[in-house]
Amino acid sequence: MDIKAYEKAQLTAQKISFAYEDLFGDNDKRKIFEAIFGRFLNPVDPGGAMEPYDAMVALWRKNPDNFDLMVSELEKSSLIID
Repeated sequence: MDIKAYEKAQLTAQKISFAYEDLFGDNDKRKIFEAIFGRFLNPVDPGGAMEPYDAMVALWRKNPDNFDLMVSELEKSSLIID
C-alpha cells in the first residue's frame, strides 16, 4: 500500500465528512450528499453501520476508481472544493 496515497485518501475522506456535517442543515445539499453516498458507499457498507469517513476509506481500499469518481461528483455538485 502506498502510504502517501492512503494519507491523501484519509484527508479527502475527512474533508468530505466535515463538509457533510457543515451542510447537514441544508436539506437540499444533504439529499445530494446522501444520494451520492448511497451509490458509492452502500456497496462497502450495505447496512449503513459505518460512519461516512470509515465507509469512504473502505471504498478507497476496495475500489479507488469509484472513490475518485465519488469525489469528482461531490466537487461537481459544489459540495466540496478541491
